[in-house]
Amino acid sequence: MASRPVPAAGLRCPLALLVVVVAAALPGASWAQPVSFQADVNGYSLHPPYFNLAEGTQISATATCGEEEAGGRSPPRPVEDLYCKLVGGPVSGGEPNQTIQGQYCDICSSSNSNKAHPITNAIDGTERWWQSPPLSRRLEFNEVNVTLDLGQLFHVAYVLIKFANSPRPDLWVLERSTDFGETYDPWQYFASSRRDCIEKFGLKSREKVTKDDDVICTTEYSRIVPLENGEIVVSLVNGRPGAMNFSYSPLLRNFTKATNIRLRFLRTNTLLGHLMGKALKDPTVTRRYYYSIKDISIGGRCVCHGHADVCDAKDPKDPYRLQCDCQHNTCGGSCDHCCPGFNQLPWKPATTDSANECEPCNCNGHAYDCYYDPDIEHQKASKNRYDQFE
Repeated sequence: MASRPVPAAGLRCPLALLVVVVAAALPGASWAQPVSFQADVNGYSLHPPYFNLAEGTQISATATCGEEEAGGRSPPRPVEDLYCKLVGGPVSGGEPNQTIQGQYCDICSSSNSNKAHPITNAIDGTERWWQSPPLSRRLEFNEVNVTLDLGQLFHVAYVLIKFANSPRPDLWVLERSTDFGETYDPWQYFASSRRDCIEKFGLKSREKVTKDDDVICTTEYSRIVPLENGEIVVSLVNGRPGAMNFSYSPLLRNFTKATNIRLRFLRTNTLLGHLMGKALKDPTVTRRYYYSIKDISIGGRCVCHGHADVCDAKDPKDPYRLQCDCQHNTCGGSCDHCCPGFNQLPWKPATTDSANECEPCNCNGHAYDCYYDPDIEHQKASKNRYDQFE
């Protein structure tokens, strides 16, 4: 397709815009107009429905039981990790009478599909689970990252994590990236005590937020009990000042955006007295400590800036990338700019009270594309669609 010709310098349409293409220069050119928004959505901020972003996403972990890094680009090599439970019951899927020194134990190995616990188990919708290496292999496995690559920018409302045969972590950080994993910022801190909140994260323990972008440290989810099958629910919208008026809070809109989500585990939860002194070198103690996750759910929706209530796959070459079905004369995968010929006013996100519809240019049929010029608007030298100067 030929590029659009640029008019001679100084030619201006009597609008708050500059003419980009003159129809007279293109024989047979017609005014290409997108479908106008429907009257029943005028004046309202539109939002596509929430869905589970974790389904089908790319997920990775820096360490997994039953495998060990081989170095370089080689795939991890299988190993056998003996692990035991803190609770007095057999390992799910293991031998019911497999006990060692009174502990219910099993083997994790990537070479046996029945004994493997890969990170993909955390988002496959089954009762299977991911598991990190036990601390009996190395104490450095206190620090393990689990990362979900969402593939594009979304608004995230909540993160729900269901743990498996281990307690919830003692110390960790929920983080987000908005630049596809280049950098990460904290969303929420988790610690077992107020002291840890201050010493590890430099924050006072706080459950209540006062600003839409507050990052808090909570002690609610770091207790040792339950010893298995615990849950953590992180609400990123509810309870914040802008929750009931999302469209009017740029702070909350930006705070909930993410392309990647990372669970940065820093310390396993342990029974009182364990992992102290000699216990650090006792495998009968350290083999009982690891992380395990059987489900991660992420409630989110496409970023459409209030200009679409449907978001689906439109590119057959990239079926996993969702695009907004834009209204209000907006265009782009996230409705982030006005459509060609609708730049009478600058683009704005929709709000609860106004759709902030992109208005058509008034070039009297002599152009099919244009762009907004704030100087012309300031001079009130622009005619709108009603032939009124503004």
